[in-house]
Amino acid sequence: MIAVFFICLVIIAYVYAGYPLLLRAGAFGARYDWKCGLTKLPFITIIVPAHNEEASIAAKIENLLASDYPRERMDILIGSDGSSDRTEEIVRGYAGDGVGLISFPQQHGKSAIQNGLVSLASGAILVFTDADCTFGSQTLRLLINNFADPAIGLVTGRPSFANPRETGVTRNEGIYLRYETWLRREESARGLLALASGSLFAMRRDLWQPLDTSMGDDFALPLRVAIKGFRSVLDDRAVAVTQLTQNQADSMFRMKMRIIAKDFRALLVYREMLNPFRHRALALALWSHKLLRWLIPYFLIALFSANTLLLSSPLSRLFWGLQVAFYALACCGLYLRGAVRTAIVAIPTSFCIVNAAALMGTLSCILGRSFGQWAPDRPTSRRTSAVQSHGART
Repeated sequence: MIAVFFICLVIIAYVYAGYPLLLRAGAFGARYDWKCGLTKLPFITIIVPAHNEEASIAAKIENLLASDYPRERMDILIGSDGSSDRTEEIVRGYAGDGVGLISFPQQHGKSAIQNGLVSLASGAILVFTDADCTFGSQTLRLLINNFADPAIGLVTGRPSFANPRETGVTRNEGIYLRYETWLRREESARGLLALASGSLFAMRRDLWQPLDTSMGDDFALPLRVAIKGFRSVLDDRAVAVTQLTQNQADSMFRMKMRIIAKDFRALLVYREMLNPFRHRALALALWSHKLLRWLIPYFLIALFSANTLLLSSPLSRLFWGLQVAFYALACCGLYLRGAVRTAIVAIPTSFCIVNAAALMGTLSCILGRSFGQWAPDRPTSRRTSAVQSHGART
């Protein structure tokens, strides 16, 4: 039990603190500089899957059309995944602006829609972006300029959250995102990045392969890029802002469980990337940043169980009491449904949400549960000003 206790404690400490410190210290490799700046911008195709996005799709299209990327050098393809609201009607209103709509009568899931849209794409670079995120007018140009380096196969933007209905859950999610972005920035600088932000990323068309609908695009595609010997990088200047509508513990839990299940499945399929003898530092980064983090709930359970059986010393009783207090604060935060934003409650609550999601997500994957269809949690009553302005213009 003593061995179990200390092994679990060391692994948990390594994942959350040891790995970031070693990464920063250069233990996983030195930084490298990649060149940016294309002499001629390539033709790109922007891929936007949409399911019941009437509240945000007009603002998304207006945002894309406002980009300073040459309009004659890009296509915009929007795939309606069995939408039952006004999504398709709104998109058709932009046909005169060259926005293409592909309607899929039955809902198939995000990855399936991406497969269908890419089969119709003509761009040398594919840009994947969500219907509910927006970015600055220069973002596409910044993103694409990274492909001046022939070693780069995928470029991801930096995700950011807007929290119009902020709760303790969303506030702490923003803190967690800053920690996660820092890790990705350090990995990118060392050629170790193997994941993307699903809200905005771009990849070379010749590296594309159809997605398995049981996997997430933001992890499966970077893994494929790495297998083919190309790098994925994070462009910190390309910021994609998403409205974080999962402002309660239950909706945040469901979102994270689904994402982890799909990404865990992708890592199992591409498990060759976990071999440090073949992929060296990249494999160690995947172990540290992804696989061990998803397994943290199992180590937490083993740690608490071992500690419960080792209450003979004052130190062990103190550590056990701290764990009980931590989980009690998390239960308090769950009971109050995010109403308390104080860090002493919000941090334990969010920590338990993400690890409960990791536990259920990995178990769902092992048990073969599919998460092929995705239903975004969006406000249905909100109407965007972009719809009104475009309606007036047309």
